[in-house]
Amino acid sequence: MAYTSFFRDTDALNAIGEIAIPALAHWRSIRVWDAGCATGEEPFTLAILFASKLRPFPFRNVDILATDYEESSFPQFAEQIRKGRYSRTDVFWVPQEHRDLYFEATENPEVFELTQEIRDRVRYIQHDLLTLVPPETGQSLIVCKNVLMHFSPENQIKVLEMFHQSLVPGGYLALDGAQAMPAAFAERFKRLEPGTPLFQKPVV
Repeated sequence: MAYTSFFRDTDALNAIGEIAIPALAHWRSIRVWDAGCATGEEPFTLAILFASKLRPFPFRNVDILATDYEESSFPQFAEQIRKGRYSRTDVFWVPQEHRDLYFEATENPEVFELTQEIRDRVRYIQHDLLTLVPPETGQSLIVCKNVLMHFSPENQIKVLEMFHQSLVPGGYLALDGAQAMPAAFAERFKRLEPGTPLFQKPVV
């Protein structure tokens, strides 16, 4: 099973929170694709980030599509994401102010449940990136961290091409800090700040 956690890869999350979300706040519809979500900590982290940065009305326009390709684990992933329940250990890295606002106690003192407003923003489907067919297009933000490193250089190029086609002009792509952007995409994804793993698809 893939490793994941809440608020992992802070460089990417900080860039999303400080650059992408303020820019997207004025969009009528904010569509996010988290590719490689495992048991849901990452897409829920994104939902918490958006909730903390946006007023309630624009937050209701956020739609996060979480996908992963773990065929044998699909039922488990789907059930955990649907319930939004995580152990005390799982939520250890969630900042306390977010824990207080976006998690609720359950009948089990060692388990916490995300609030309905956060759970409502995340959908989960099974999807294999190497089909090279996006589950949906018209994305405002695509997040793909710690996934492309497992693909061959040729397949990395193909998946990045799919991401480029899936983003609307002006949309954002967040990778992990260890993932280099191939030279072939130098003009197609603009790095927004030196050293940050956040890129933007040019408007023209």
